[in-house]
Amino acid sequence: MASEPENFIGTVTSHYAAARGVLSRASAFLAKVTFKIPKGGSPGETIVELGKKWPLSEEERLTLHILVQTKPGVAFLDEKIQGINRAAFHRSAFALNALAQLFFVDVAAQLYLSLPALKLALFAANLLVALTAHGEMRALFKALIAGPNALPPKRRFFGLFPNPEYNRAVKKHSKHYARSAWKEKSLYRPAYFIDAATIFLGGQFILPPEKIIFPFGFIIGKVTGLFTTLLTMFDIWRGVRAGEDARVAREREIAVYRDLDI
Repeated sequence: MASEPENFIGTVTSHYAAARGVLSRASAFLAKVTFKIPKGGSPGETIVELGKKWPLSEEERLTLHILVQTKPGVAFLDEKIQGINRAAFHRSAFALNALAQLFFVDVAAQLYLSLPALKLALFAANLLVALTAHGEMRALFKALIAGPNALPPKRRFFGLFPNPEYNRAVKKHSKHYARSAWKEKSLYRPAYFIDAATIFLGGQFILPPEKIIFPFGFIIGKVTGLFTTLLTMFDIWRGVRAGEDARVAREREIAVYRDLDI
């Protein structure tokens, strides 16, 4: 009789250890897929975290450490890290949406139509947006390594005349924010809402649950419904956030134009 509680405790402990191992592996996989660069307690720690996610040469590492010696350099590092994390999140989200469109969504079937090209088009469109976000990640990383561009003097000839090169440099500096605002508002935001609508309307496993033997068809139907509902809510949330990110990028663009020498 005394051994039964011990066996029960041993069984619960082993199940807990197994579940904990699965959760830790899932967490590690999610962290690797999402490519989030955590912000360290200091700029140096943030650079270390960046090196864990993106291979840095000794020259690039030294360049970043020199950059963060000044307050504007720290602000520049934080802004680029946030941009990289945001683009990485878009990349992961649209890759997930692409897989969902391929395996869990069939709008044509829900409308009693036969349009396999529609499924492939939605899948390819999501992959294209994910690749766009990946390209944005790489561009932001290159901009981070290059560092902030030094502006030429506002005026020349002992301050008597304005320097046209200064205004051109300021306008060039604002183009990145304009592109970011356009992508968030005109690309990512509509794409999230389109994904949400198509997933909500066409949520269905690649094989109809009624054609799968009971109870597997019932289980797959319930899991598919839960997954597509959560993904729909996620896409709506990200669409709203993309609009907010576009507003922030537009405000930064306007802030840059305030430096023009008019």
